[in-house]
Amino acid sequence: MLPILFFAQTAAANLPTDTATYSNAAVRALVVEAARINHRVPPTLGRYYANLESEISVGTHDGGGAEMSASIEQVASTLTWARTGEFEQRVIGYRAQALGLEFATIGFLRNSWAVPSLYGNRLALLFGRDTTRGGMRGANARRTMFAVHPLADDRERVYRYSGGNLVEKLRVGDREIRIVHIEVIPKSKLPSRTILFSGEIDLDVDRMNVVRMRGAFASSGESDSPLNTLLGPTRLQGVVYVELVNSEVNQQYWLPSYQRFEAQAMAPVIGDAKAVFRIVSRFRDYQISAPDSVAGAANVVREDTLRAQPHVLRIAAADSLARFRAWRSDIGAATASATSDDFADVAPPRWRTSGPPVITLQTERATDLIRFNRVEGLFTGLGVSARFRDAAPGLTTRVIAGYAWNERTVRGRISAELRRNVWTYAIRVGRSLDNTNDFRVPLDSGSSFGALFGFDDYDYVDRYSAGVAVTRSLVGNSARVRFESGWAQDRNTVATLTRGPIVSTHFLPNRGVDAGSYVRTAITVEWHPDAAAEFMRTGAGAALSYLRGDGELKFQRVELRLSARQNKDRWTFASRFDAGALVGDRLSQQLFELGSTQNLAGYGYKEFAGDQAAVLRGLVMYRLNVLNAPIHLTSRLWLPSLSPALFLSAQTGWTGASDAMARAAIQRLGTSADGLPVSVVTGNARASVNAGIRLFGGALGIGVARPIDRSGPWKMQVDLGQLF
Repeated sequence: MLPILFFAQTAAANLPTDTATYSNAAVRALVVEAARINHRVPPTLGRYYANLESEISVGTHDGGGAEMSASIEQVASTLTWARTGEFEQRVIGYRAQALGLEFATIGFLRNSWAVPSLYGNRLALLFGRDTTRGGMRGANARRTMFAVHPLADDRERVYRYSGGNLVEKLRVGDREIRIVHIEVIPKSKLPSRTILFSGEIDLDVDRMNVVRMRGAFASSGESDSPLNTLLGPTRLQGVVYVELVNSEVNQQYWLPSYQRFEAQAMAPVIGDAKAVFRIVSRFRDYQISAPDSVAGAANVVREDTLRAQPHVLRIAAADSLARFRAWRSDIGAATASATSDDFADVAPPRWRTSGPPVITLQTERATDLIRFNRVEGLFTGLGVSARFRDAAPGLTTRVIAGYAWNERTVRGRISAELRRNVWTYAIRVGRSLDNTNDFRVPLDSGSSFGALFGFDDYDYVDRYSAGVAVTRSLVGNSARVRFESGWAQDRNTVATLTRGPIVSTHFLPNRGVDAGSYVRTAITVEWHPDAAAEFMRTGAGAALSYLRGDGELKFQRVELRLSARQNKDRWTFASRFDAGALVGDRLSQQLFELGSTQNLAGYGYKEFAGDQAAVLRGLVMYRLNVLNAPIHLTSRLWLPSLSPALFLSAQTGWTGASDAMARAAIQRLGTSADGLPVSVVTGNARASVNAGIRLFGGALGIGVARPIDRSGPWKMQVDLGQLF
């Protein structure tokens, strides 16, 4: 039989060109033939059974390239699918890890998250509900939402196609499989509430089966009213992405092998950060069955197998979930390398870098809009951003300003950023309230609302600055180098609040700084910036930074961070090492400060300081493999499984003062009510150890702690979050 690609090319000459739907006649021929093949399930494929292992992660992307995972749930399932379109997913195993105590996301899922087949007119997605729940049959089954398949019978009503290029040749045994690429976009002015696909489809040229679909799903028909045009960019925005990859089974059928479902949401008015919900699944161990009989095979050839059919999501009993042991991969491995930037090239028009310019009421971070701390009190702000897109590709400008109501001070900044491939150029001028804490966790930009409840474990410097920066991404965004240069001026500021308004805890005074101006130069090199031991994503990362000041204030500051987190079977290992040194002027705001905020359990807030410092922290956790079933509070609100795990963590830190200048800088940090310095050097290294049991995937720790650098009693300790 001649290859179907040859058929498409020769048939193209006899097909009229519809440029509103197809870029050319050859593309139309390919799509028409692929739709014909896709119209019915192969007559010899009756049903299949497969094992499915999924990983569900919830996290955040900061808008600048760093992504952190707050929770990971691993789910084992079986999938049974029939050629009529009916299918059942049965969850048989569950385990989780989390940064903090939160609800299990699996409890909110009302239907299967697997797309069991790419045959048909419609695709069942992770929307709506299991069609068998709550009497949802007949007309009520329409509450389950289906997307229009790009190869559906009614495709020409909603999609436009282009491409048609041969992009890849796959070698399977002694066979060569040629892959052709089709691009799909929705047409304009479509009926409202139609779920549509925008992205790319890869086809097996010889069989015209779908090999891969990758893109975004969205609902059509948003209002074009002037009010919606003005306010639309400021509202909560969400996009659903998918990557659906098929593999050849028994050299006959293209069936699912890898699927990634990802929902991203952002509220532009409060910054570029996005919430990310991700499910990554792998299908294995296919068992294929033919139609039940010869007569049945003849009937299914004639019947329409493409209608949306009921599906079922079942979850095994708690004791069955708790007994599951046959995990194929370690928890965290499936999503370790995934990032929301992977879908940037198939983002919807409003999120893309191309198109007409967009001006939006938008800050850069949530704390630019509102925050509360003991220096400013309540701070409220507003921002305007302009993305020039086609008018000036890669250019974004921002103006952000706000007012600190207790401090009676205006702060803000003006910035411009230009992104060109792996390069990013930036310029910024502004006044900020920067904090002086050291060795912070990623995404920690200071107190947002903790001061409302009596917690403000930061000290602040009032800083004016103007400068430029250049960032270069390396090794496919696995590493980056950043160079900064400009002018800065540090000023002292004091706390305007003495206690929290809700929880009446007395605040400590804001620590003093050494005022002055300087030319600021900084170089930072990061490797795997997404890897942070405090978060759930596995992997190793490192950062090395050099900061230099020249002028009224003269100093050099070097800082190193090494971080790693790994899961292996029932074990979790996490560690982080930080070290730094300061030379030149020993500025109070550039000293290294350690204490309870750096997890030196048993020591006070920034009890130690110095111009040299090092901190090493580590955690070992062993899951007992019992009580692994989620806890049902209501039909939808589930807690993660209790999943008890034994843990041991240790911390050691050291600070030193190299000379009298360093000791004087420590004195300038301030004194307590009895006249003693608020910070001292550690002398020998200070260390503590914690041991006990962690629950809910590590989110809640109950144990005992004691210092080991000196004699001391064991103390009961309860931790919320995976601190170590």
